[in-house]
Amino acid sequence: MGQKILFAGRSVLVLGLLFGSLLDAQDLRSSSIDSSVHFQLVSDFLLVVKGRVGELDGLKFILDTGATYTLIDRKLAERLQLKRSPGKITNFDREVPVDWAVIPDLRLGPLQTGPFRVQVAKLGEFSKLAEGVDGIIGLDLLSRSKKFFIDYEKQTVAWELGEEGQERRGSPTYFAIPFSVQGSQMHLIIDTGFQGILLYKDRLHKSVPELRTEGEATEVEFGRLQTTQVKLPGVRMFGVEKVATVFLADGPNAGDLPGVDGYLGVASLNAKRVEFDFADRILRWR
Repeated sequence: MGQKILFAGRSVLVLGLLFGSLLDAQDLRSSSIDSSVHFQLVSDFLLVVKGRVGELDGLKFILDTGATYTLIDRKLAERLQLKRSPGKITNFDREVPVDWAVIPDLRLGPLQTGPFRVQVAKLGEFSKLAEGVDGIIGLDLLSRSKKFFIDYEKQTVAWELGEEGQERRGSPTYFAIPFSVQGSQMHLIIDTGFQGILLYKDRLHKSVPELRTEGEATEVEFGRLQTTQVKLPGVRMFGVEKVATVFLADGPNAGDLPGVDGYLGVASLNAKRVEFDFADRILRWR
């Protein structure tokens, strides 16, 4: 069964600028690596690593390519005595209140920031899987590298940094990859924080009016999110068509996440190694 981390950092700030990149799928090739760190694999899909904020070391962070912004737990914000300002984000089909704050710095492997703006929320309220975690690292930090690697066999994550002084593109809001359902092309956010395949019901039925399913549908809850688990024939993702188990959920408002039809968990690739090439906007795996 798939599991979903439901938290504010995954969603787009209300009234914020949304832009995305369509990743090309290519074979993994050799690259130079600047530094690597070990991760703990939680529930067979979540990547948990240790990092540092200010003078606080050994903090636990989830690495999530489905999160636009980095988020820290409210307890950590209180330990750091951060000043916070209120805000709102869209989390799937609802608005969720969060705070914004500036941390003194954040260190994760070779990545190091100066003062860094993050979201603040009580992570345990969004998912039991996030209990005991100090924060979630989003694309705003991960994409500061040229490339980001995940090695599931060695249980390490690694980065290739750009040359010093090299101009860096703005942080992407999300990365989407092509996904075909019964002959209709869709686009899913590639997400290390999700174990399976989640599709927005309204966008799916709009693309595939005469949708075919197999077997019985099952209602499944992921925290506050209500989904329906179904088997879809005619699913194609960089290969032959197959029958795939997917989760259907209500989508966000029409103006939110335009051109995105759901989420694809990286675990669904059944890959031993995955590379996010932020410089060239390419996803590679083997």
